[in-house]
Amino acid sequence: MNAIVKTFRGRDPKSALDAVKASLGDEAIILNTREVGGLWGKREIEITAVKSGDDVPQNNKKRRPMDVESEVAALRRIVEDLRAEIHGQRAEPKSMSMSARMDTPAPAPMSKVQQRLIERGVEPTLAGEIAREAMRGSGGASEKDITVALRQALRTRLSSGRSPWEGEERRLVALVGPTGVGKTTTIAKIAAHAILDSRLKVSLVTVDTYRIGASEHIQRYGEIMNVPTHVARDEASLREAIFRSGDAHLVLIDTAGRSDAAALAAQAQLLHKVEGVECHLVLSAASGAREIRAAAKRFHAYKAQRLIFSKLDESDGPGAILSATTETNVAVSCVTDGQRVPEDIHPASGQSLVDRVLGHGG
Repeated sequence: MNAIVKTFRGRDPKSALDAVKASLGDEAIILNTREVGGLWGKREIEITAVKSGDDVPQNNKKRRPMDVESEVAALRRIVEDLRAEIHGQRAEPKSMSMSARMDTPAPAPMSKVQQRLIERGVEPTLAGEIAREAMRGSGGASEKDITVALRQALRTRLSSGRSPWEGEERRLVALVGPTGVGKTTTIAKIAAHAILDSRLKVSLVTVDTYRIGASEHIQRYGEIMNVPTHVARDEASLREAIFRSGDAHLVLIDTAGRSDAAALAAQAQLLHKVEGVECHLVLSAASGAREIRAAAKRFHAYKAQRLIFSKLDESDGPGAILSATTETNVAVSCVTDGQRVPEDIHPASGQSLVDRVLGHGG
């Protein structure tokens, strides 16, 4: 009779042997026993057996259940030894980590600089680049020298330009950017600064005829500040609005924060058709480095001459603004850090921007 070889498993030798007896009887012939399972997994005892009277496959030694009692005892010892070994190996990482904490040297200066920048919201790859520049500039000397070199490395990426309310010549400034970054509120802040601090005449224009209530919003600001407001729906009406603002030193143009590429391109083309319009790209510092960089790419068609960062007071990682300045290579004209008009808008300077990125103690 051909042998029907069966395999049984149990959590320990006794339970595996009981399974053999229950299936094949007390006279079953044991062909092989072994322990199975991963080092960190659940271990089991595996017994391969055939029923008594079956033809036993060649090269297998016949062993009856009675004959394996000594093997069972040996397997028990193996299991106990393995349990002790596993317990010791599981405990080892804890003791090793304690000694590692005692023996591991402090992070290298460049790593510390990079980690600090990442914690301040700078993209990891960009943080690494800046850290390397800081180390080269300092010669890897003292911490003070590294800090000076770091500030200089940041300064080269955070150039500043004249704010919209500075200067006496007539300027046409259009604020562009994603929806929700605060373009209209920023326009109100700029207008108030121009009127109160620079004593300039201001005119407001909106080409945002997409959003419901957008024109009413800016007209309300115009009424509060007692400045003229105009709505432009196409090139002809935009030129007309600017012409009617002829005696204004500063014409501020509000735009729609469209997201689709076709609408963005059409609006950019509209603004570029009017000579002398400066595009200032407004980005929220609270949106994070990845979104800031993506927005800068989306609005590339506007060829912005300046950047404005809004909502710095809401940003957990102000270093994210470096993603925009690196992507566009454009200077920053001003920043906002609150809802108050006009108190919460400030002209940008290289030093103040670096201070924003590094925070206190930077």
